[in-house]
Amino acid sequence: MSGISASAEFLALQEAVAGHYSLERELGRGGMGVVFLARDVALDRLVAIKLLPPDLAGIPEVRTRFLREARTAAGLAHPNIVPIHSVEEVHGLVFFVMGYVDGETLGTRVRREGALPSRDVMRVTQEIAWALGHAHARGIVHRDVKPDNVLLERDTGRALVVDFGIARSVAADTPAGGLRTGTPQYMSPEQITGGVVDARSDLYSLGVTAFFAATGRLPFESHSNEGFITKHLSETPPPLARLAPALPTRFAGAVDRCLAKDPDARCASAEEFGLEVEAARGALVRVPASLQRFAREAHAVGSEAGGYLVGIGGVILGFEAFQLIEGDFLGITRAIEILMVTVFTGLSATRVGRLVAMTRQLLREGYDHRALAAALTLEDRALEAVEEPTRPDWRAIWPTVGVGVVATGLGLAGMATDGDLLVTLGLATTIAAPLITVRRLWEKLGGGKLFSRLLRGRLGRWMFRVGGVGLRAQPALPAAGERTELALGRAVEDLFRGLPDEQRARLGDVPTLVDRLEADALALRAHANTPQGGARLATAVAAIETLRLDLLKLHAGTGSMDELTRDLDAARALGAQVDAQINAQRDANGLDKR
Repeated sequence: MSGISASAEFLALQEAVAGHYSLERELGRGGMGVVFLARDVALDRLVAIKLLPPDLAGIPEVRTRFLREARTAAGLAHPNIVPIHSVEEVHGLVFFVMGYVDGETLGTRVRREGALPSRDVMRVTQEIAWALGHAHARGIVHRDVKPDNVLLERDTGRALVVDFGIARSVAADTPAGGLRTGTPQYMSPEQITGGVVDARSDLYSLGVTAFFAATGRLPFESHSNEGFITKHLSETPPPLARLAPALPTRFAGAVDRCLAKDPDARCASAEEFGLEVEAARGALVRVPASLQRFAREAHAVGSEAGGYLVGIGGVILGFEAFQLIEGDFLGITRAIEILMVTVFTGLSATRVGRLVAMTRQLLREGYDHRALAAALTLEDRALEAVEEPTRPDWRAIWPTVGVGVVATGLGLAGMATDGDLLVTLGLATTIAAPLITVRRLWEKLGGGKLFSRLLRGRLGRWMFRVGGVGLRAQPALPAAGERTELALGRAVEDLFRGLPDEQRARLGDVPTLVDRLEADALALRAHANTPQGGARLATAVAAIETLRLDLLKLHAGTGSMDELTRDLDAARALGAQVDAQINAQRDANGLDKR
């Protein structure tokens, strides 16, 4: 409950609502009032109560308009809007009761931790856009969209917008301090100048909010409200892509468009902006936590694999060169070499062993290799959605190789000298130079994604066989949020494995082809909102469905190998065509960024 001291507002409100609500403590205060955490006595649940500032509540016109608009906002029902349970006027106090969200505001999170990860920025921005679109469709304009009016739920990360419609109720009046209603750091130019304020004004404020969440700073900096107002009216904000290059170009461009001075240059609606964000997010879907943990662990192991392997090679190279040049040191050179190789091998085995142990746990939970392959595919696609498509930049790679070769040569030369110190430094350099060089090359060439592809194939199936030794088979579970193409692909692979060995050998590596079609379908989902993109997605999914039907017919004795072979050839041709289209789109995006 509340502490020993209590504000005048706390005491007055508690007296007014006694028997209905029991106030716990003050949660915060601002220009639109004071918020208290309270307990609903009848329903025994936590709620938040926002009290309209007394100076505004004392103006009859403002009080009446506030009650009307707040009751209108109470009719909003959306997963990303904090619900208003009731709007009340008791003993001259005007307040509304809303759902309590266990979490913190977006503003608090960014001020404490800095810019959000790219995927979270896009998700939160889209959820706010969904909330705005729901309200706008019902004639309600927020007028004060800002990070401190967005709550992030602690357990789920879900974004919920608060104070819908409340700013509108006092917009025609100027508070006692002379400040405009709204927050100068986030106000649209037309709101500042007293022009027509509609849904596009909220989109401007959402653009500023998204900019802040993505960069940890505002598009304009000033030490005064007047300074912010001047810059919103006259200055052009910096391009978001320049300050947050990890964001997809399409998302950064959509946010820049929201920040246009002319409302007609912005997106026409929150729904349109939400579709732009959805396209930028691509095929990001939730997968079960256990599969997600494995996928992330696999990426980490893949990124380190090059270092482990070359560590073994570097130790062998260094000590063999030492023995060739200097001879055996006290008869223990070979023992030291074996010890260090054992250490690197043990590190490698420990990480791989952890992955095998994780596969065993997945099997206990009912997930098979197919579910893992889907999770790895989704994780790869998620990374591609927030990172620039990377290809080896040989102009940057060759200097790395050259430095590594020169350093290794200097190390060998050092071991050939007479000084003990130079011999020791030479040995260390001969071991470290290849280790550092190959590790950097592995990272530049995308070692983590390469390892992920191996796990989606034979290496992953082998690990599941090892992890499943001694376990009773469990019925396979689908991945939560699994796309249609992934579910169809699972069925195709199961049917393919049920064929006789002779037929499987004749058909080739069907699982690899299905993985390719699945990945293409996931990539095409980023453009599914357009007629052309939707048609391509339907074609890719239909190709997998055709293979499933052919295999079902083959198992039932009504199909033929010739028919299946023909459809497989058509699927391969389709995969090549879609790959070319996706690569062309990525090249175009790369040109846009440059």
